[in-house]
Amino acid sequence: MVIYLDKNYQFFMKTSMNPYVGEWVAICAQKIVAHGKDVKKVFSEAKTKCPRERPLLTRIPDKETMIF
Repeated sequence: MVIYLDKNYQFFMKTSMNPYVGEWVAICAQKIVAHGKDVKKVFSEAKTKCPRERPLLTRIPDKETMIF
């Protein structure tokens, strides 16, 4: 499972997330399977689409957000 999560992370790192700025994104099987403003809804939709996997959840920061 760690290898699978690593592949999802690699997918996340090389994919443009510009369309999802300010939203939560769920990645499963190296695909974006859900996105939106409500993390609970995004997670629920991801678990419905990938019931046997643990999706990678991340929030795409707003453009004004500064990360240190």
